[in-house]
Amino acid sequence: MLDRSIPAKTDAGRLEIEQRTLRLGARQRTVLISINGERTLGEIRRQFESIGNVDAMIGELADAGLIEIAGGMPAANATELVPEPAPAAAVPADELAPLPAARKYMNDTVVTHLGLRAFLFSLRIEKCYTKRELFELLPEFRRQLRKVVDNDRVNVCHEEAEALIARI
Repeated sequence: MLDRSIPAKTDAGRLEIEQRTLRLGARQRTVLISINGERTLGEIRRQFESIGNVDAMIGELADAGLIEIAGGMPAANATELVPEPAPAAAVPADELAPLPAARKYMNDTVVTHLGLRAFLFSLRIEKCYTKRELFELLPEFRRQLRKVVDNDRVNVCHEEAEALIARI
């Protein structure tokens, strides 16, 4: 995220401050409250550098639709994440389909069960570009799900993810 970018609360962000429906953590809530549409991301980072990874908190707020960058661009789109490489021209498109399907399944599953708490793990999933990288995330996938789901459901989700990865 660019230091000179200016985040602003969305209507959902203002509503969250009033109603506390998402039950944000104290740090995320503090950062959300401090965003006023006038201060730059650089200023916010400097102010809150002692409480943790401010960029992650801003990303979580943006993914939840609570903030956006001035001009309507969501803050999450302004992050300087490594873009997914374009597929090589020699690889047929039908061979690429299983990788996005496996990533989507894993991401949707953790987001459904963990909500906003899945943000950082979702970022790790989105940075997986190979079968091996996704396979290496399976133990963490199980661990994340075990926080909120019974063991039988975790096993079903793990087996589905493993089957999707095997098709890559």
